[in-house]
Amino acid sequence: MKRIAWIIPGLALTTVVACNGNKPDDTGAGLTDNTGNTGTCSVEVNNTTPADGDASAYYRSTIEFELSEPDPNGTPTITVADGAGTAVAGSSTLNDDADVVIFTPDVPLDAATSYTATLDYCAGSPSITFTTSSLGGSLDADVIGNAYVIDLDGADFVEPAGIADLLLGQLNNSILLGVTATSPDLEMIGAISVEGSTDQDLCNESIPFPAADFSNSPYFEMGPADTTISMAGFDVEILQLSITGTFASDGSYIGGATLGGELDARLLAPLVGDLLGTKDPDVLCQTVAGFGVSCQTCSSDGEPYCLAIYVRDITADSLGTSLVERTAKDIAADKTCKK
Repeated sequence: MKRIAWIIPGLALTTVVACNGNKPDDTGAGLTDNTGNTGTCSVEVNNTTPADGDASAYYRSTIEFELSEPDPNGTPTITVADGAGTAVAGSSTLNDDADVVIFTPDVPLDAATSYTATLDYCAGSPSITFTTSSLGGSLDADVIGNAYVIDLDGADFVEPAGIADLLLGQLNNSILLGVTATSPDLEMIGAISVEGSTDQDLCNESIPFPAADFSNSPYFEMGPADTTISMAGFDVEILQLSITGTFASDGSYIGGATLGGELDARLLAPLVGDLLGTKDPDVLCQTVAGFGVSCQTCSSDGEPYCLAIYVRDITADSLGTSLVERTAKDIAADKTCKK
């Protein structure tokens, strides 16, 4: 991880914005059109999630068809069936711009299973096939004491898209996640690494998280809860932080992880002051507005200084080590830490 910002456990934004779909040709080439009837409709399928032929789709993901423009004939729908032709119960919705059709299964898909998703819209009925990964199988390993390093290279920064490098791309630390308990709930701590390494920086406080719901193991769901992170001499509060993810059966990695929450520009601005030439949060909001991202009302006090965060498809590989809980008192007593 060459250029990392705080994302798990908390502060979001780095240089990578990934797209996990596929982009067919103008007529939907690369997809199978079950009717062959395009009529006079000019709406194209630009991307799909998962991609057609994906062999490692996440079992808890939605299925999405991104259109070149809204369907003029009404609301398009998606149907999904497994390899035996059994329909998957679920519902189809549209995003706010009406150009992404989203199918949400009523229950998670099965692990390591093939599916076909078909879009019914004005240009016909194109379909994609994909297979889910092994994630979702029973957790057969003891993950207590495991430390994981967050890999953002393949993550999909849904919000705020396109401005990660502007905000915190200058940091060169890995983000570490450690499991301290799994029963009755999952308990984890976070830490920052030594610069340029995956070793825990013992001169930074570890970050306690609220207990996560682990009733659907190997899947966990944490928050939403306000969380404060101390880094680089600043306290950064992540409002309504939520983290989800799934442990691999052997505990070797966490996949399909998501992070959501809010970043307060009033606390974020000092971290990017050198880049912007000012620590004024209003300037930060004006700057991101140039990228089509608006500061929104903060859930904490109703002031218009917050950036919504949503990142998905995050993975974290096991390091084969444990994290050490570190407090400000521990660091003050450690003569190796710079005062």
